[in-house]
Parts: sequence; C-alpha cells; structure tokens
Amino acid sequence: MHDFSCSNAADMYDATLADRVRFFKESKESILIMCKVMEDMRKESLQEGVKEGAINTARRMLADGMLALEKIAEYAGLPPDEVKNLKAERTAS
Repeated sequence: MHDFSCSNAADMYDATLADRVRFFKESKESILIMCKVMEDMRKESLQEGVKEGAINTARRMLADGMLALEKIAEYAGLPPDEVKNLKAERTAS
C-alpha cells in the first residue's frame, strides 16, 4: 500500500510499479499516450451527452403527442426503433 500513496517513483519499494510510474510521469512517449487516452475519453463523453440530449428531446416530443414517431426520430436524430422503444417505456410507466 505504501507504493500507491507515493507520488515519486524513487520512493517506491516495488521496482515494477516504480518503473511504470516513472514511464508515465517522465517519458515523452507517455505524454502522447495519455493525451490520446484523454482525447478519446473526451470524444466518448461528448457522444454520450449528445445521445442523452437527443433521447431527452424525443421524450419531450413524445409527451407532447403532436408529432409522428418518424418525425420525432428525424428531428431528434435517433433511429425510429429507438423512438418506438422510448414510447413503449413511456406507456409502460
């Protein structure tokens, strides 16, 4: 447990863990790896947020009851089957 609380690789007892910490904190290659990982996470989060917003929009349109399912799917940018599932969830609740 000592090694996991260390912020400096030189203070660690386990050589393997210290080597990995040193790699990720001190090498230029690790900076590129971590930047790529962070960018991928950012893109994934954005896509999840956009999808969640589209689902919420579709739910509000379904609640309004003024549009056909196909139009809701078109406006929300969702597949028609997903809008049908949202409608089924709404009526089941």
